[in-house]
Amino acid sequence: MLFQKAELRKRNLPEIANVLDLFCGTGQIYRSVYEGRAQHYHGVDHKQIHDPRLCSLINNNVYIQRHDLGQYNVFDLDDYGCPWKELHLVMAKAKQPEITMFVTDGLVVHLKVISLLSASKMLSATEQIPRSMKIPGLNRWYVDTFGTMLKGIERRYGYKAVKAQYFPNGRETVYYWYILFRKVNNES
Repeated sequence: MLFQKAELRKRNLPEIANVLDLFCGTGQIYRSVYEGRAQHYHGVDHKQIHDPRLCSLINNNVYIQRHDLGQYNVFDLDDYGCPWKELHLVMAKAKQPEITMFVTDGLVVHLKVISLLSASKMLSATEQIPRSMKIPGLNRWYVDTFGTMLKGIERRYGYKAVKAQYFPNGRETVYYWYILFRKVNNES
């Protein structure tokens, strides 16, 4: 999967890329994609970092809240889970005319599990589903749910998702996304 994940990023990386890599970990994506291609790179992770000269060892949400993100036009969110909270935090602070976002999203696994229990807080907010409702097979609507979340970002933060590409891993437990956002008032 690393190859396909890296290729998605390489194909869609802007010519001038200033990258904030949240959940940078051991630096596999940095070495595969950003090293030598990004004009500026900064990695953030709360567990481990690959290079203290390029990265900060801190909670990603804390970093987003405490730092100016205006210098970045590429955000890479890969938290081995669901990075929707970080996506919203970034978009709430964004001022750039165009933003490239790479998202590795494991929500689909969560949806498989919670569909047996009840709707999650996030899903309840996104899809207006009562939290106590049990929906078997909820994971089958993952892509639609992600699309609804993107529409919510458009309404809240003044950006339009002008391009989106995705593919799942082989077991469909993780989805890899590329989204290009444009500030609404900068569209022709």
